[in-house]
Amino acid sequence: MTVVTPPLSGTPKTSTTDTDALLERLSMKWPKHVTELHVHLGGSVPLYRLWEIAIDRGIRGIGSGYEDFVNILKIQDGKVKDLDSYLEVYDKIELIQSGPSSVRESIIIAIHRAYRTGGMLKLGPGGEGGSPESLFAIRRFELRWNPLKRTGAVFLKGSHAGLYDMDRVIKSAVNAVEEVEIGFHGQIQVGHIFCFGRDLTFEANMALARKTRLWREKTNKIIGIDLAGQESINPLSSPRKLEEMRTIFEEAGPGLGRTVHVGETPHVDVDTFIKTIEVLKPTRVGHPIAAIRALWDKKDDRGIKLLKERKIVCELCVKSNLLTGAVKDLAEYGKVISTLDEYGVEYTFSTDAPSLQGTSLAQELVMLLASGAATPDQILRSLAVAERASFLPPHTVA
Repeated sequence: MTVVTPPLSGTPKTSTTDTDALLERLSMKWPKHVTELHVHLGGSVPLYRLWEIAIDRGIRGIGSGYEDFVNILKIQDGKVKDLDSYLEVYDKIELIQSGPSSVRESIIIAIHRAYRTGGMLKLGPGGEGGSPESLFAIRRFELRWNPLKRTGAVFLKGSHAGLYDMDRVIKSAVNAVEEVEIGFHGQIQVGHIFCFGRDLTFEANMALARKTRLWREKTNKIIGIDLAGQESINPLSSPRKLEEMRTIFEEAGPGLGRTVHVGETPHVDVDTFIKTIEVLKPTRVGHPIAAIRALWDKKDDRGIKLLKERKIVCELCVKSNLLTGAVKDLAEYGKVISTLDEYGVEYTFSTDAPSLQGTSLAQELVMLLASGAATPDQILRSLAVAERASFLPPHTVA
């Protein structure tokens, strides 16, 4: 079994690793089933399937043909310089995924992708599975997305009234998960995390919060809430903006898991990082690089100590952090992992946007092992943490 290391900054461009020999040398024994916590719907549908959905819906203007379409949407090294440029393709994808039928189809595809290819070490150029063997199967899967941005609202320049009804969009999403779980006979468990947008108005986010509360009373398939988007637009450094977001989180209602994207870019300093966690009270955080850099650069350990004191789990997404420049290279990623271990802060690994990046969870974990950025013990601990920290209810997979 052979895997080609992805061409990321700080990694060899064409190095090839004999994965079987590597895993045997490291005495690596993978669990049969794993849990993945941090995957966005917009980045989770293989590009060839997004193309099919776009063609079927008659959506125009995204490239001059299939090859151009893939080139536009695929996020690759050298194509993005920061988080803002990384997120630019999501407007196009959210258009393709807009409306009840497109949301339903996208979610079904995303779940099947996770189950079929999450453990694979080789993928095709459009995200299709490229090898029959898998190191493991993803059997518990949290999928995060913004229902408001699947109503067409993203193209209405600030208005939160979309082209499609948000209730219908959410209902289709819930039904899609229920149908897939029935079809898999208990072999996979899925939950939705709804993301509020840093780029959306207070009124728009409140509309989503009210719908979240309403639908949470109808179904247990909505398991958590998140805050995502460009930190450059709204870092929450303003006390008023932070209080607005607290109001939004509270409006979504009790009983929901809380995670927050915070500290992925220099737009969020350690003071804002700390205040965001204190006010929004997440139990998990995505990409908390600001807390780590404050320690490295200024010997300020307040952020990382807060993570430890509150037992907050860090959601690490290796390839996306390298692509956006949040982490310089795999050697520095090893330093991130070691720093978290030193302070006793728990962490997990996820793919973030596997289809846009042409990656799988297995590829990313093996990349960490092959580069020496992580040890087998660290990888296995991270998988156990993901199982325990999931917002999904306890479930025994057959």
